[in-house]
Order: sequence, then C-alpha cells, then structure tokens
Amino acid sequence: MAHAAETGMNQDLSDSGFSVAKIIDQLREAAQAQGRWKIIAVAKGEALLEQGDQCSDIFVLEAGLVKLSYLTEAGNEWIKSIIVDQGIFGGHAPSNSDEPNRFSAHCLENCVLVRLPSPWVRAAIEGDAGLAAAYLGFSEWVGARKARREELLLCQSPEQRYRTLLAEEPALVERLPQGDIARYLRVTPIAFSRIKKRVL
Repeated sequence: MAHAAETGMNQDLSDSGFSVAKIIDQLREAAQAQGRWKIIAVAKGEALLEQGDQCSDIFVLEAGLVKLSYLTEAGNEWIKSIIVDQGIFGGHAPSNSDEPNRFSAHCLENCVLVRLPSPWVRAAIEGDAGLAAAYLGFSEWVGARKARREELLLCQSPEQRYRTLLAEEPALVERLPQGDIARYLRVTPIAFSRIKKRVL
C-alpha cells in the first residue's frame, strides 16, 4: 500500500477520468462488512502522523484539509502534498519494521476521517478484483501527480509555481494559510510576501 502515502491534491480528479470516491466507496463497503469503518473527527491543528514516529495505518479523509510535510534538520518545514476533501494517505513504516515515518500529517481544518490498518487494506485489495482495479487507477493518478509536482519544482520559479497554483487550484488557495502556501511553494514567508505583491 505504498502509494497511499503519496497522494497529492485529491479534490478534483475528473481531468484524469479517475475519482477517488470510487476507491473510498469500495474500501468503506469492505471495512463496514467487518466492522472496521469507524468515523473519527480530528480538530484543526491536530497531528495524524509525526515524522520520526512509527505508524503504518492508512487514513481515509472524508472531509477537511490535511498537509503532508517534511521537517529538515535545520527546522524548516516543507509541504510535500495537500489532501483536500477526500483522499487516502498513510505512514511509510510497515507494521513489522522499526523504520520511522518520513513525513508528518497535520489537519489544516477540522477533519472527518477513518483510520485503517495497512495489512488489512493490503489484504482487502488483494482479495477484491474491483477494489484492486480502483487502487490501480488511484496509484496511476498518484504517480502522475507526483511527476507533475516534481516538474514544477524543478522547472518553474517560485513565482511561476504560485501563478500555476492560482490558475489550477484557486479554491484551495483561499483555504490555505499563507504560511502553508509558502511552504508548499518551497519559499520563506518573506519571499512569498514579495511574490504576492508582484502577482496580485
């Protein structure tokens, strides 16, 4: 279930013909059949994962906004991806390993989600052809989003990345704290303030 840890922005997948709701609906059906689908509410600002901890669970976001981020040795936080409204993500560390999680997950809004053990999710995917097909589509979409994110980071300036974000995700920009927009663009808050003055 490694790809579950690599989701990007999940709010609109129609451009790829894929809907994250499909895999969530199938996971919900399988989990409910075994009494595993337990909705939890997590408040804005709360951590779901902490970098360096051990957690192999899979999180299914039903509503809200979650950032996945890295903390450098110098204490700088950089956001790798943002999960919006619906999405799937989880820790890197397998349940039988001492490897720590490589990133953190924090709620930027009050969130509604479900937490599932990754071994159960993996077994459910392997045992259900429909769920396996949905997961394959999800994995392919995740791969495309990761490639797009890498391209923007390597080929665009921070100002160009901000212009792209405004053009492609205007509703998301309205929901994100300004500091987190800067962290997503990989610039300091001061640099982001200068970029905003040039762009707006």
